[in-house]
Amino acid sequence: MTGYWIRHRLLVTLLLSAILALAMGSLFAYPYIEQRADDYNAQSIYQNTDIDFIAPEPSFEQVSELSGTHGIYKVFPFFLTKMDIDVKGETCSATVLLSDQFKNIDITMHNQKRLIEKSNIEFDNPIFADWEFCHKTSAKVGDVLLLNIGGVSKEYRIYAIYETNYIYDGGTVLAQISEEQKEIISKQSNNNGYSNMYISANDYNECKSYLATEYRPLGRLKSREQFDNDEQYQIHYDAITSSGYANEITDFRIMESSLGKSSSSLLIWIGVLLAFAVIIGFNMVLAGRGCEKVYFTKHCIPQGQNVKQYYNISFFFESIFTIALYAAILIIRCNLSNKFISVSVYDIKIVAIPAAVIIAEIVSLYVNCLTVTRIADRVKSIKNYKK
Repeated sequence: MTGYWIRHRLLVTLLLSAILALAMGSLFAYPYIEQRADDYNAQSIYQNTDIDFIAPEPSFEQVSELSGTHGIYKVFPFFLTKMDIDVKGETCSATVLLSDQFKNIDITMHNQKRLIEKSNIEFDNPIFADWEFCHKTSAKVGDVLLLNIGGVSKEYRIYAIYETNYIYDGGTVLAQISEEQKEIISKQSNNNGYSNMYISANDYNECKSYLATEYRPLGRLKSREQFDNDEQYQIHYDAITSSGYANEITDFRIMESSLGKSSSSLLIWIGVLLAFAVIIGFNMVLAGRGCEKVYFTKHCIPQGQNVKQYYNISFFFESIFTIALYAAILIIRCNLSNKFISVSVYDIKIVAIPAAVIIAEIVSLYVNCLTVTRIADRVKSIKNYKK
């Protein structure tokens, strides 16, 4: 029966399994995974960090004084810029965060929950990159990045890769800078502070109230020497200190609550029904062919051959080959994706389609074997009648 199955069923089985696996994987399972990845990536930036707010342009003095006051637990200040980065001889534009205060980095996007990969060894000038930056530049852990900070080029090596930082577009990197580099940046910007700071609150309501009503971005204050007279400086000072900046505060809880959920399991269940129907229909059509129904009825079964072995081979080969191709297609599509797909995105529902294939194959095997038994009983009855 094995040789007969290879001659009469192998080719069409390969064709059906390939088409079914490609369709189920590419049109139903992968879009579902992609939807879940979109939801995860949008939510992770809020759920998997300890950031509650982003405040604009704190002064150096504010950063040193705010922790432990006004409901604020920790702050992480940084300079924010768009920069051309040299990656393995190629230039790539990316969002760059620079900070001289890494002691509170655990509250940011660069924490253990969002870590994808990190080096086993320490580097002198480490830099943290997100998944999008590495995907866009083909950079990996240990690669050298050349950054121009304050007019001076400096080499950094990627120490760790984290999930994509969706607060900024185009991929981001975070580098630690020295006190000297901080002073150079401050002089070139003519400001007295950082671009932004992440805030982790131990009293959300108190912190929110303070930021909305009392906080002032004193990093924007320029020195008196930059003005011609006291009157001009006073106008500048009053413009910054007399009004609130609630509209410039980013509230992570509000941002998270505004997110919609795009993923739906409808595609999976459609795929399940189609896979089941295709397998059943395929087996019914092939079982009715002359090389199976007629040949088995007139030749094989009357001679006492075990025809059920033919359908057992079909069951195992169709099930294994279809599911293996389905898994391979999903792995390839996910690895080629332009977005980060976390392991947590894969849920039990993507197994529903292979389960439908197995159930349909079992049903088909049962029906075919039942048909063979009935034919065998009929042939036996005819032989007994003739005797």
